[in-house]
Order: sequence, then C-alpha cells, then structure tokens
Amino acid sequence: MKNFIRDIGNAGLSGIELLLALIIAAILIGAAMPSFLNMIASSRIDGGARQVLYEIRSTQSLAISRGGVFGFHWGGDPGPPPAGQLNSTYRIVRDIPPGPCNFPPVGAPVDNTDVIRGWWDLAGDYRGVTIQSVQDANNIIFGGVMFNSRGASVNTCSPPLPAPAFPMTVIIADNSGTQRCIDVQRTGRVSVRSVGVACP
Repeated sequence: MKNFIRDIGNAGLSGIELLLALIIAAILIGAAMPSFLNMIASSRIDGGARQVLYEIRSTQSLAISRGGVFGFHWGGDPGPPPAGQLNSTYRIVRDIPPGPCNFPPVGAPVDNTDVIRGWWDLAGDYRGVTIQSVQDANNIIFGGVMFNSRGASVNTCSPPLPAPAFPMTVIIADNSGTQRCIDVQRTGRVSVRSVGVACP
C-alpha cells in the first residue's frame, strides 16, 4: 500500500496532459485578449480626457486668482496666425495687456507670467490620443478656451472670429475614433459628457 501511494505521487503529468493544459491556457488567453486591449485603449482616452479637463480647470483658476484673461491654447488653432503645432498639443497662456487676444508668440518661453505651461503633447502621455477639435455649438472651430477674472468662458478674439455659441466643446479622440467631450459653458462650468453621449 505504501509503495502504491508513492508510485502515484511520483507519476507527474504525461506529455499529452501537459500539451492539453497549454492548449486550454492559450485558448483562454486568446479569448480574453480583445477585452484586455479594449480596456487599455479605454483607459488611455479616459486618462487623456481627465488630463485636458484638469488643464482647462487650472486655466480657469489662474484667471480668477491672478485676474485677467487666460487661455487653454490648442496646437491645432486655425486662427491667424496658426499655432503650427500638432493637434495633440496645448499650452496655457495669458492674454497680454493691452489685449484683446494678444497671446504670446508660439515659440515664447515659459516664464510663468505670460506662458504658464509650454506646449505639452497629450499623445506623449496617452499614445494615440489627440485633441480632435475645439468648437462651439455651431461647429465653428476655435483655437482654445478662454476665461476671465470671474471664471466665465469668454472669447476676447471676437471679432474677427464670431462670438462663440455655448457650450464650447473640446473633443478628445483616439486612433479608433472613440471620443470624449469636455463641455465649457458660458458661466465657466466645465464637465466631461457621459460615455456614450455623442460629441457634436
């Protein structure tokens, strides 16, 4: 009886049993892989949206605490002169007196007075994520979002640009076309739309 138990314990797995275990493990991993990749992509775009939301709120806080007009300036700014940066970039700047819309030049250094944050590439932190556009409710593309000393959203560049129709929407997108929308109301309220609610 003792020898019989020892023989069973030392038998181990046969080659066929080991091969079957590996095949089952490969099938399970293969089935879970698409879900895992979707989860990674979703976390990237959500992270990018949170980053942009934080930066827009920081811009608003600067306008209130320092007094004046501060802007979240998008790299894809279509206005004259164009920013000439990648769509995935942005910076935080102050409207330099006497204004209006007298932002520092594109290559201006970060001095914490006129340029608070230099050009930052969102795709560097969240691969494949970009700022698709900054637009108003009429789908007119703007160069960013601006706030005054009361924290309200303004556009001191009008004219020549038309006054924005609120809400202003910053659209974040990834390579697959998934989007997240950040809405900025005239009053200064900034929020991310619920997942599944279409961007304009």
